[in-house]
Amino acid sequence: MKRVLIAIFALLFIAGCVSVPEHGDEPAGRFPEFEYTHYSSGGVTQTYNAVIIFEQAISTFTAYQIAFVSCTCRDPIANYYSICYVEILNTRPTADEAAIRSISFGNNMGLWGDSNPNYYIPEYTQEYMDEHFVQMLVRTTKAEFDAWQGYGTQLDVIDVDAVTGASVSTSNITSMLRSLFQYHSEKYYAQEN
Repeated sequence: MKRVLIAIFALLFIAGCVSVPEHGDEPAGRFPEFEYTHYSSGGVTQTYNAVIIFEQAISTFTAYQIAFVSCTCRDPIANYYSICYVEILNTRPTADEAAIRSISFGNNMGLWGDSNPNYYIPEYTQEYMDEHFVQMLVRTTKAEFDAWQGYGTQLDVIDVDAVTGASVSTSNITSMLRSLFQYHSEKYYAQEN
């Protein structure tokens, strides 16, 4: 009897781990994706897909886990997919006012996929980038992301001097978030579009 119960729990656990909820027009079992502009060193652009591996909406915000490529200039042993956990508010009057509630590339919710530390600036560790870049994005709105000027520039909330020399990482994170906001606005503010 004990073996039967263990087998049943194992099957339920496995079934729960592999099921993927449907998202909009996505077929069951397929993760939704959205395109973002990926920047290589020097600002060379290419269109990449980011994958939504988790999305859960509640009344006040939607939580996402997004897998995306940030840096491609080094071996995969040093750079691999990043996973960003981000919560975007659903309660703002317009999509342009929707803002980041919380963001993390750690804390068992995300994964910093870039070099740690940066090869050229050793003080640029994951912790440094979290303090001087990632956490500065909290409360930033869709309108602010839409106004971003692209590779090598920073949103107004970021101290440019604190992250100079990290243009690829910061540009790709910003680009991915700008595209995520577009996805979010189309899904949760559809009446405006």
